[in-house]
Amino acid sequence: MTIQLDRIRELEKLFNSEENNSSEKVVAITSGKGGTGKTFFAANFAYQYSKSHKVLLVDVDFNLSNLHLLLNSNPQKTLNTFFESKALFTEIISGYNSNLDIIFGDSGLVSQGKPTFNQINNMFSEINILSSKYDLIIFDLGAGVSDENLHILSKAKTKLLITNPEPTALMDAYVIIKLLKSNNNTEGIYIAVNRCIEESEGSQAFKNLQSAVDHFLKVSVNFLVEIPESSEVRNSIINQKLLSDINRSNPVISSINKAITKISKIHQVLNINQPALKSSSISFKNSL
Repeated sequence: MTIQLDRIRELEKLFNSEENNSSEKVVAITSGKGGTGKTFFAANFAYQYSKSHKVLLVDVDFNLSNLHLLLNSNPQKTLNTFFESKALFTEIISGYNSNLDIIFGDSGLVSQGKPTFNQINNMFSEINILSSKYDLIIFDLGAGVSDENLHILSKAKTKLLITNPEPTALMDAYVIIKLLKSNNNTEGIYIAVNRCIEESEGSQAFKNLQSAVDHFLKVSVNFLVEIPESSEVRNSIINQKLLSDINRSNPVISSINKAITKISKIHQVLNINQPALKSSSISFKNSL
C-alpha cells in the first residue's frame, strides 16, 4: 500500500501543476463497503440538487456500475467508451432532465480492466473544460478502497462518506479515512449515516466513528446527515424509479434535502459563485 500511495502522490504533483478549475465543484461520494446505499444516495442527491442547479453525475464504479440500472437506462456510450478513445467526452454525456446530466459506466466487461491514472486525469481535464456549465459535479465511486478511488477522492474538495450504524460499516469508513490521511487528503470529509432504524442512531454512530478518528488519526470529520430506513427505498430500486419521483415527502428524501442544504452552503463558502438554493423550487428546513 505504501508503494501505491507514493505513486498517487507523484501523479498528484504532476496533475496539480495543471489548471484545475473543477476541483471546488467536485463532490465525491464513496463508501467502505457495498450495500450502504451509496448509489441510491448519489442519484437522489443529484436529482434533488438539480431542482435549482446544473449538475453532472458521473458513475465511476469501474466495471461494476449500476447507476444505469437504478435509472432504468440503457446508455449506448459510457465512460469506458471515452477511455477506449471511441467517443469524445461530450458524446458520452446523457441528459436526464434540463438540469441533470449523467455519465454512465459499464458493468461486467471481461475485456475491460481498470482505467490508468492517465485516463482518469484525461477525464478530469475534460471535466475542467466543461466545469463552467455546472454548479456541481458528483462522482459516484465504487465501494471500498482502490488506487483509483483514492486518486479521484484527491480531486474533490468535498468527500461524502456513506456508511450505516453496523460496526463493520463503521470500521470500513474508518479505514477509508485512515488511507485518506496517509495520502494527506483529509480536507472536507462529511459522514452520512444511512439506514437508521431508530431516531438518533445515526448521530450516535457518527460519535463512535468520530471518537476513534479523533483518538487514533487526529483527523477532523463532519456529520452530514442521518438517513432513516424505509421500505420505499427498496421498492424504488426494484421498480427502477427515483424515490424523489415516487414520494418526495418520504423522510429519506427530507434527509437528503438537509444534506443538500449543508453542501450548498459549504460550496458557497468555497467561492465557486454558486447562488443560494431557490426556496420557490424546493424547501429545505432545519438544515443545520
